[in-house]
Amino acid sequence: MYNNDSQLKKNKVFYIQPILAGYRSPIIEKLAINFDTHCFYDNTEAQKQGHLAASSHLSTVIQSTSIPLLGGRLFYQKNIIRHTLREKPDAIISFANPRFISLWLSMILSITLSIKFYAHGQGLYSYKNPSLLRKIMYRAICKFSTKYVCYTELSRDSLIAAGCDANKLITIRNSLELQTTIAPSQKTYTENGVLFIGRLRDGCRLDTLIQAIEITRNNGQLLELHIIGGGQLEDKYKNQYKNITWLHWHGPVHDNHRIAEISKLCRIGCYPGDAGLSVVHLFSLGLPPLIHKNIEAHMGPEPSYVSANGNGFLFDPATGESGLSATLDSIWQLPAETMRDIAVSAYNTYLDLNNPTMGDQFVQLVLGNHYTLADAKP
Repeated sequence: MYNNDSQLKKNKVFYIQPILAGYRSPIIEKLAINFDTHCFYDNTEAQKQGHLAASSHLSTVIQSTSIPLLGGRLFYQKNIIRHTLREKPDAIISFANPRFISLWLSMILSITLSIKFYAHGQGLYSYKNPSLLRKIMYRAICKFSTKYVCYTELSRDSLIAAGCDANKLITIRNSLELQTTIAPSQKTYTENGVLFIGRLRDGCRLDTLIQAIEITRNNGQLLELHIIGGGQLEDKYKNQYKNITWLHWHGPVHDNHRIAEISKLCRIGCYPGDAGLSVVHLFSLGLPPLIHKNIEAHMGPEPSYVSANGNGFLFDPATGESGLSATLDSIWQLPAETMRDIAVSAYNTYLDLNNPTMGDQFVQLVLGNHYTLADAKP
C-alpha cells in the first residue's frame, strides 16, 4: 500500500482539523509515511474536551487555534492561509464545517493556486429539512472542492438530496483502526455485563441506562454495567450513583488492550444517548451495540452502521428507561448462539470498515485514486 519513493515523499499534504483526537493518529501516520504531511489543529483543545490527543512523530504539527467571531456564530482558524501561501501544498484535506471562514478562504485559495482540496465531513444527515441557505452552502463547498469526502453513505445521500453534484462526492467510511480487538470466538455471550464507552457529557444519557438496568435487575436479570470514559459529568454521575454495587467505574481508559480486557466481561455495548464512533469501537470488541433509533439525532452518522437484530439493537428513545429496559430484557432472553451470530455480524462490520483502512484510502485519494465500497469487499 505504501510508496516510499523519494519523489512521492516530496508531495506536500496539509491535514486540517479544529482538534485532533488520538483515534485519528493512524490516518496521520499513513499520510506521513507517504507524503510530507503538515497537521493543523489546536493541540491543547482535544485534551480539554476529554480526548486523548493525536500524535505523529513523522508529521509536522502547526498550532492552529480557532478564533470565535460574531459571538461564536463563525470561526477563523489561524495559520492556514499564511502557510498555504508560503508552502503551496500539493493537496489539502480539511474538515468541512461551513461556519469556518478559513475553510472558504482556503478553498478559494486552492482554486487560485491549483491545489487539490478535499473537504471531509458528515454532510447534512442531521437535518431532515435543511434550509435553502444551508443547501446552498454545501453545494458551494462541493463545487469549490476537488472532492467532498463523506463520512458515510448516509452523509452522501443527504448531500445528493440537497442538490450537490454526485460526481463531486466520494465516501470514505468513518471508522477506528484499533490495535486490540476481540473476536466473537473469544466470548461466550452469557456474560452479564453491559459496556458503556464514551465521554461523560451532555447527551450521553448515562442516567437513562443506569435506571434501565435497575429496572431489568428488579425483573430478575442480574445485569452489571461497566463504564469507560471521563468528562465533565464524571464526578456528578459518580456521586449520584456511588452506592450502586453493580456499577463498575473504570475512568478514562485510553489503552486499547485494557479496554478489550474489560469488554470480555460484557455481552453487549450500549450508548443510550447520541452516539458517534463509539459504535465502531463496540463492533471491534465483538459487542453488538444497543443505541436509539433516531439516527439524525446522533452526534455523528456512524450509528447508521447499526442494523436492528443484524449487527446490533435499536430502541425508541421516546420510551425512556422503561423502553430501554424492555429492550435489554429481550436481548438477555436470546440464546447464546443467536447472540453470537449477531456479534459475528458486528465484528465483521468492523473488519469491513477497515478493508481498506481510512488512512490507506486517503493516501490513494491524494494520489488520484479512490476505493469504492465495492472495491473494499473481499
